[in-house]
Amino acid sequence: MHTAHDSHLVRTPLSTPADDWADAGFIRIHRSLLVALAHVSELRVDSGRASVVVGGHELPVSRRHTRELRELLTQRRT
Repeated sequence: MHTAHDSHLVRTPLSTPADDWADAGFIRIHRSLLVALAHVSELRVDSGRASVVVGGHELPVSRRHTRELRELLTQRRT
């Protein structure tokens, strides 16, 4: 887990925090990545592949999670 100030090793399946933190605005964007939607500053699409920018880092978004992410980002803007 990466925070604004540190990194921590968490030994639980990613599905556990994904379920527990969904109401707090976290979303799974890849099989190994969970992000706080409020910290997504940009969605990029290049040659059909999506990625997000979080804290200045570009992270891949799997095809499986792209549609849900787009919908959530669109809702956030309205």
